[in-house]
Amino acid sequence: MAYTALYRVYRPQTFQDVVGQEHVTITLRNALREGRLSHAYLFNGPRGTGKTSAAKIMSKAVNCEQPIDGEPCNECGSCRAITSGSVTDVLEIDAASNRGVEEIRDIRDKVKFAPSDVKYKVYIIDEVHMLTTEAFNALLKTLEEPPSHVIFILATTEPHKLPATIISRCQRFDFHRIPLKVMVNLLQKICQSQGVRVEEQALQLVAKMAEGGARDALSLLDQAISFSRDEVRASDIMQITGTVSQTYFSVLARSIAERDVAQVMEQFDQIMVQGKDPEQFLHDFLYYYRDMLLLKTAPQLEEIVERTMIDDQFSHVAELYGFPELYAAIETCNQALSQLKWSTYARVLVELTLVKLCQPTAQQAGAPAAAAVQVNHEEVNGMANRIRVLEERLTQVLQGQVSLPTQKSEEPRKVEPKRIAAAGGGSRTSMNRVREVAKAMDENLTRQVRGQWSQILTDLKKVKIQYQAWLVNGQPVAASSDSVVVTFTSPIHCDKTMEPELKGVVERVLQSVLGRPLQLLSIMEEEWQSVEQQVGQKDTPAEEQQDPFLTEAIKLVGEDLVEVKD
Repeated sequence: MAYTALYRVYRPQTFQDVVGQEHVTITLRNALREGRLSHAYLFNGPRGTGKTSAAKIMSKAVNCEQPIDGEPCNECGSCRAITSGSVTDVLEIDAASNRGVEEIRDIRDKVKFAPSDVKYKVYIIDEVHMLTTEAFNALLKTLEEPPSHVIFILATTEPHKLPATIISRCQRFDFHRIPLKVMVNLLQKICQSQGVRVEEQALQLVAKMAEGGARDALSLLDQAISFSRDEVRASDIMQITGTVSQTYFSVLARSIAERDVAQVMEQFDQIMVQGKDPEQFLHDFLYYYRDMLLLKTAPQLEEIVERTMIDDQFSHVAELYGFPELYAAIETCNQALSQLKWSTYARVLVELTLVKLCQPTAQQAGAPAAAAVQVNHEEVNGMANRIRVLEERLTQVLQGQVSLPTQKSEEPRKVEPKRIAAAGGGSRTSMNRVREVAKAMDENLTRQVRGQWSQILTDLKKVKIQYQAWLVNGQPVAASSDSVVVTFTSPIHCDKTMEPELKGVVERVLQSVLGRPLQLLSIMEEEWQSVEQQVGQKDTPAEEQQDPFLTEAIKLVGEDLVEVKD
């Protein structure tokens, strides 16, 4: 007789056999016992958690000739026929391969006929989320008011893809991932019934790899039994799945904590020689650091046991890491995993990630960070002293104790703002540089930039649409031989376009369209109007336009701390 896979041999035949889903099985048994049957059910949850098995048990229970406390007897002719799949009134339909409207219309036309062999017609539609929109629409009315002899059971792993009109017509049951301890107990019972010896740690690894799915766990156990000779060991599980032992990760994490790049590279090369997958290696290493973080923050959390065996070596390595190092390591591994999906050179990317982990960042270095904080305090104290001196001098000026430089009496004093401080909504661009461009403005080049501006935005959009969105509200107002001034009404857009990355991309596009390198200078419209007024007054020396009080203040505290408001 042909060999049958373990997950088929040990498929649940009663609700009591369905492990880890008591919240579903108890509800269904009570409904069957009391005769409170619904016309449609929706079973959703992760793969391998018992959705289809529960649907088949339900089909037997509603048609069982001698039900026992809401359970099928599995002895009567109806139960045996349904188990063997010979009953035409119980149909299991795969929606992935029968997803069109014609298949659903065929079901809709046949539900009106009474069952021929059993009491209820039961339609089990697996992976129902794969149906087309037209198929869902064809199913709606039948699903809402089917004949009294018809029961629909829909099963899916992705309920969010189902229309709300379908979900509202069903009783919904959410199947959960099977807990680790429940999964290990199930595997132990199966191994005992099969007469197979297995290590406890091997069962832990199998349950961990299955990620809450009993079918995946039994398939992996079946493969491990075929691989092993007399006893299933943890090393066998790691070899057939391509995973890395926890001891190896502990050695690697210790080398990273000691910043020993050479040792880390040697350890990683050993794994690659064994044919391990770089992405799977990094995935497991990320969970190793995750478990270490949980161990340090919540030692009693049960979830830790589901990923890592807490031993002395793991605890000792965890003591070498602080929270900043763990945060940085997890973030680095997570970013690398995202990049691996698009990378052709997976091994090189993982090696780069390991080297990064060996190099402490500024956030991890505690002493330098403290020094930086100290420097910042010193700068703040120095700034406070300068402000205090300025306040004292201003008080003396107001009281007439300090005389100001005299100004020509025949000319009226003209006050112009020296600069608009960033705190007031101005740009980070040097206003002196903008004045130079305004004085040396090339009219022909300015007209060329304005004429080609739409092309510049189009080419920028081809690079990245977000870049074009930041620049689309800008207006070129002046261009010289080496620079172009663009004005903005929004301070956010003005400031963003002067960031090095975006500024460099815009300047490359300018050179590509105009055929000459130009530096981008982004300022606010108010700033440009002020510059135009200053440049228009060429006959008046700058020294005479400056307020003497403002000049004295700038001498005391510097230009950066002075803000002039009208």
